[in-house]
Amino acid sequence: MSDRITVSVNDDHVTQIDDLAERLRTAGMRVDQVLSAAGMITGAVDQDRRASIAMVPGVAAVEDETSFQLPPPESDIQ
Repeated sequence: MSDRITVSVNDDHVTQIDDLAERLRTAGMRVDQVLSAAGMITGAVDQDRRASIAMVPGVAAVEDETSFQLPPPESDIQ
């Protein structure tokens, strides 16, 4: 099963974020977005590969992706 994750990039690797994204792909991450200005990379990884993603040089942190669902405008609770 795949986990949706966000990878935070070390400050000293932000200028090489595209290279880091490629190394993450090689390590087993399916990269969806490379957010250069924010220093983040989003995507998915199988649970058994998550530890190897955290070990890639340039990765500051690997966090579960957080999502929010707002109720429809016509709902009673807002």
